[in-house]
Amino acid sequence: MNNKKSLKLIILFFVLSTKYIFSIADWTMLVYVQAKNNLNRFATQNLHAMSKIGSNKNLNILVQWYQPGKEGIWRYKILPNKIELDSYIPTKSDGSNTKDLVDSMRWAISKYPAKNNCLTLWNHGVGILDPIWKRKIGFNGKTKESFYSDPINKENSNEENSNLEIKIDGILTEDFSFTQDFDPSSLQHRGILFNEHTRTYLTNQELVEALKQIKINVLKNKKLDILGMDACLMAMTEIGYQTKEYAKYMVGSQEVELAYGWNYTSLFRSISKGETTPIELAKGIVRTYEQFYKNRIRFYTQSAIDLNQMKNIKESINDIVIKINECKKFNHKIIKNYIRNARDNSLQFSTKSYIDLYSFYSQLSNKLNNHLKNKLNFNKPNKRNFSNKIKELLTSVQTGMKLIETAVIAKTAGPNLATAKGLSIYFPKGRIDPSYFKTSFAKETLWLDLISNVYR
Repeated sequence: MNNKKSLKLIILFFVLSTKYIFSIADWTMLVYVQAKNNLNRFATQNLHAMSKIGSNKNLNILVQWYQPGKEGIWRYKILPNKIELDSYIPTKSDGSNTKDLVDSMRWAISKYPAKNNCLTLWNHGVGILDPIWKRKIGFNGKTKESFYSDPINKENSNEENSNLEIKIDGILTEDFSFTQDFDPSSLQHRGILFNEHTRTYLTNQELVEALKQIKINVLKNKKLDILGMDACLMAMTEIGYQTKEYAKYMVGSQEVELAYGWNYTSLFRSISKGETTPIELAKGIVRTYEQFYKNRIRFYTQSAIDLNQMKNIKESINDIVIKINECKKFNHKIIKNYIRNARDNSLQFSTKSYIDLYSFYSQLSNKLNNHLKNKLNFNKPNKRNFSNKIKELLTSVQTGMKLIETAVIAKTAGPNLATAKGLSIYFPKGRIDPSYFKTSFAKETLWLDLISNVYR
């Protein structure tokens, strides 16, 4: 009799466990909203846009929201037509540090488990540079908040040569002269996790540490399925490289985003009805972003990157730099001019030290092709050897272009940025920002070797 009871209990446990497994949500989407800044009203709009769809059995929509005038940690579950407070933690937290970000993901995963997980960082962002936050006195005598990537001799710096200033609307206004028919209230720019009240933000090194802890301690050595950046300027080679061990896909913008950001209603509608793979969702973010902005503005970008390809892109960059250095042994001046010309003609973004990597490769490829057409038939051995090295470099550059096409699984760009291919890279015309030397990309690749001497 006891054996029969034990068997029934085992069967019951199996049935309940199976039911739980098959009822688990397809996605948990955590949007980490740092809105203690000039973007807070757009956070409110975005949360209401999310509530038009809301969570269901397939989808958990969660938000950790930092708001002006509110202390502590506020966590919400977005339901259909309802923004429900899940929990409140009374603590002095600025929301722009590693611990807060890790704890938010621990809450999301433990309380709302799902087959797939997406973490989206919602806020200002300035790409791979970590600027110095300081005050600037405006012409009207009023204090204005500003970011500078290097505080040294800012007042006397030459903008054309340095390009060091990171501009974020509301902190330092930048006029893009919009003329299109669009809601003027949205013509602010987003720029990760900037808190204007405590004047803090998450540096690139802190972001990497947070993602590392999330992978090891929260996801038990599994990667995030998607790392989203609903912020400006984050779709960079350097950002992809430093996050490749912690997420499968990254989605972000090469250019500034308008303050409204992602199209959350359409995005959540597309995944609320059934199973969606990580690659489908990553592409869906790009597609719904394009649908929202393509008839409203002429400049926008959004791209989804397969982070498994970032190692190949890094190795390709190293190979190109090595071959450039080999070519310089034959004629340093010519090669340096080719690189400078390619950089000068590359597509660049609102932060002028950020350029489209594919565009740079394309411009350099044109210079090398022209060189071969004009120089190929020289009979002198030295010039033949030089041409052979140029051919090898050209092959490596073209391979790099193909790797970008493979890594960027989805992209969109407005007419003003039509040639953007989805991945930016840092290539200043002046001094290299001190914060760049701290990045894993600068430490682990030969890119610094290339960009250090082009304009000297």
